[in-house]
Amino acid sequence: MANHIDLLPEDILLKMVVEKVATNSFVNFFNMQATDRQFRKLSNNPDVLKKVSFEDYPKILWEPNQNILHFLKRFEVSGNPEVLFSQGLREFFDWPVGNISGLRKLKIAAESGYKPAKYVYGMIKLCSENNESRKEGIDHVRSLRVAKCMMQLRMKMHQISHYFWRYNRMLVRNRTPICNSFPTCKGWGLKRNRWVFVDDEDDDMSLCENCRWDHELNVFYGIFHIHNI
Repeated sequence: MANHIDLLPEDILLKMVVEKVATNSFVNFFNMQATDRQFRKLSNNPDVLKKVSFEDYPKILWEPNQNILHFLKRFEVSGNPEVLFSQGLREFFDWPVGNISGLRKLKIAAESGYKPAKYVYGMIKLCSENNESRKEGIDHVRSLRVAKCMMQLRMKMHQISHYFWRYNRMLVRNRTPICNSFPTCKGWGLKRNRWVFVDDEDDDMSLCENCRWDHELNVFYGIFHIHNI
């Protein structure tokens, strides 16, 4: 007797089942492929691979061996932002010499809207001495500030940074403040505490935005152990 799931049109099965599972759980997505030949076929669709979420099993992204890296390659080629982010970050901060190709992967993931990538790529661009690069960085991190998710992303970066503990000189601290009025500017602070976030609601949006990013850069330098030249 035929499996009732096989009676569904392929496009319905793809959109209503496979993609929904993929966007919610890598573990369920992986296990689903063993249950039905049709699921296994549809799971190789690039549009599906691009949407797979690894939030329930991040270890595969941050502690991969060579076999896992080979397995993840098809997700990377399909444009999966979580895989591009992890691969890009690993390549950029690789020890002893990073690879600039990692920055290109971070950019693709950031431009797809993946928030951790927007944070890291934006902060890397803010490290630049080039004004246009800094403007690009601000465009990315500003959207995160408006979305009130900066603290959540900081905590995520603290967790991830343990995999990149060695300083490889891909970045150095920028000695030129983003705020042109520093140190005479009225500055930026918090509603309750100065310089230390309690939560995103404490971020005073009415004060100097550039001072805000100068502060965030110092936090970013600390997370990824970025030194002076």
